Amino acid sequence: MRILHIDTGTGWRGGQQQVLLLLEGCRELDIEQQLLAPAGSPLAERARQSGIAVAQLSRPGLALENLRAVRRLASETDLVHAHDSHAHSLACAALGFGSRASPPLIVSRRVGFPIGSLGRAKYRFPALFIAVSEYVRGRLMDAGVPAEKIRVVPDGVRAPLVLPGGAVRAEFRRRHGAADDAFVLGTLSSFAPEKLLAEELGLLQQLPVTTHFWLGVPTWDPDPASAGTALIETARRMGLTERFRIVPVGETPGPFLAAMDLFLYLSRMEGLGSAILLAMAYELPVVASEVGGIPEIVQHGQTGVLVGEDFEHELPAVLQMLISSTPLRQRMAAAGRQFVFDHATSDKMVAQTVLLYQGLLQGSSELRS
Repeated sequence: MRILHIDTGTGWRGGQQQVLLLLEGCRELDIEQQLLAPAGSPLAERARQSGIAVAQLSRPGLALENLRAVRRLASETDLVHAHDSHAHSLACAALGFGSRASPPLIVSRRVGFPIGSLGRAKYRFPALFIAVSEYVRGRLMDAGVPAEKIRVVPDGVRAPLVLPGGAVRAEFRRRHGAADDAFVLGTLSSFAPEKLLAEELGLLQQLPVTTHFWLGVPTWDPDPASAGTALIETARRMGLTERFRIVPVGETPGPFLAAMDLFLYLSRMEGLGSAILLAMAYELPVVASEVGGIPEIVQHGQTGVLVGEDFEHELPAVLQMLISSTPLRQRMAAAGRQFVFDHATSDKMVAQTVLLYQGLLQGSSELRS
């Protein structure tokens, strides 16, 4: 089995992290594969460091040289897997929108945004769609994709068998200005417009002065100056400078997550939320927006708390309740970590995806059911 993976992302968001986990998992299974990605992108560099063959995409995405690269590489593979919307467009354009001479095309759909009528033509041709959640599956069906062409494979994360110890927690807190008795809530996020980061920051004004808010951003994903500066300026105006940090998080998020007490994830839209799964894997209770695919992984009252659109009114009381109840947080945190081991490890994600590859190549009745 030979797989061509295409990802056009130039940053390091949840989608790119999932692609790398899939690439590394397939490598462990001795599956022959190649990645086609933008030159110098974090995914391309990380994949190359992991021993994955990488070919380079240029800009713009539909440039003639990119179309030729897809055709050439696809002619040497059994399956093409497009991992984002632009990769989907590129593959369709290069492979003749489902030409019989082309290898089967699989498309991952990770976002929950509606699919516009102008973009629906390309959704007729892939042999299979992999939706990250039942919610995203529904949005694909709304766009006219037949149910039998969609399979749901949730994100997976590498859950640590042993959690970071108290010394790691204490040292990280000291480095970022949080005392041992401070309560730290935070999130891992990009600066995408659907993320409600300013709203999360604003909640600090209604919480005890010993409460801190940390925003973890990838070290290899440059901070858009306007977004980061705007948040810092907002914190200054609110008098929260000492309680707010933008924290660069490297390849190992363990120390950052171990230093926190609660994971807060507010968003207008989310296909699933792999950052939530990572927080749960590190045994953090979660408070998150009840949107998109999030309710499929955050079980309200068990692994965390879901809040609706009117969160600005209900959330302060929810956070106060969780701050004051260590046993409740511990119970939710333990249940969340168990959920990840049961349903959302990277090994499970890789195994389910490879099974779909095999079924498509073998024309199995399972895929057609």
